[in-house]
Amino acid sequence: MTKGRDRKQIHWFPGHMASATRELKNVWKHIDAVLEVADARIPVASRNPIYMTLTPQKPYLLLLSHADLADREANDRWMEYFLEEKVPVIACDLRADADIRLIRRRLLNIHRPLLEKAKQQGRIARALRVLVVGIPNTGKSTVINKLVGKKSAIVESRPGVTRSLNWLRSGTELHLLDTPGILPPKLADQDEALGLAATGAIRDTILPLEEVARKLLVRLRRDYSDETVARYGEADGDEASDFDSCAVRMGCILGEGVPDTARFSSMLLDDFRAGRIGRITLEWPPSSDSMECPDDAEGTSD
Repeated sequence: MTKGRDRKQIHWFPGHMASATRELKNVWKHIDAVLEVADARIPVASRNPIYMTLTPQKPYLLLLSHADLADREANDRWMEYFLEEKVPVIACDLRADADIRLIRRRLLNIHRPLLEKAKQQGRIARALRVLVVGIPNTGKSTVINKLVGKKSAIVESRPGVTRSLNWLRSGTELHLLDTPGILPPKLADQDEALGLAATGAIRDTILPLEEVARKLLVRLRRDYSDETVARYGEADGDEASDFDSCAVRMGCILGEGVPDTARFSSMLLDDFRAGRIGRITLEWPPSSDSMECPDDAEGTSD
C-alpha cells in the first residue's frame, strides 16, 4: 500500500517541480518582486505556500486569472478578502489587453521607489526583476507572453509545460523570471484536489476523469442548480443514475441507451473549463455562509 501512495506522490510533485523549487530558493535574493498567478475559480487551492514562505519578503502582486469564468459575486468577495489580508490583488481576464495594461502599471508602481533610490545615489536604474510564479494552467505563461509582447514562453494547454527558469525582457522596465508551474507537494484535502483536477491544473492523465466529473456534477447540482439544470436537465435519482441520465441526455450513448460515461465525463469537464455551464466558482472566502469556502488562506477547506 505504501508503494502505491509513493507512486501517486511522484505524480503530484514531479522531479522537475522539485528541482525548480530548489532553484527558486537560490534566485530569491536576486529578484525585486513576485507576480503570482492563481485561478479565480479556486483562489486558495491554486496557490502554492512556498511562494509566501521564502524570505526576505518582496513586493508582491496576486493575479486571479480566469475571472471571466468565475462567479461575479465570488470575485468581489475574494477581492475584498485579499485586500483585507493586505494582499495586493487583481481579478483579471488575461486575454483582455486592458487587464494586461493594468498589470504592467501595478508592476511599474513597484519599480518607482527603486528608480528614485538609484537616482538619489547617482546610479543608473536597472529593470525591475519580477519572479512570475503559479501552479500549472493558471495562465502564468500567458501573462508573460502578453507582457513581453511575443511568444517567448511556451504556452500549451498541457499543464506544467514550462520546464526551466528563463529571464525574459518586457521593454526596458521589466525583466521577468519564468518558472515551471509547481503544485504543492501534498494535496490532502479532497475539495482542493477536485478543484485542481476540474480546472486542469493536474494533468487529466493522472486522475480518473470519470471520478472527477462525477464529483464535479454533485458540486454543480448543489451550488449552481439553475445553471446545471439549464445545461444538463433536472436531477434524476441518486448521484450515479443522475450522471448516467445526463450522459444520455447529452447524446453520450454507447448503444441501446447505454450511457457513455467516459465521453460525458470529458464533455462535462470541457464545459466547465470553457464556461459553457456558466460562471462557476468552487471556493468561496471565509465570509461566505452559503457555499463551500476555505477556513483560511493557507489552503484548507471544509
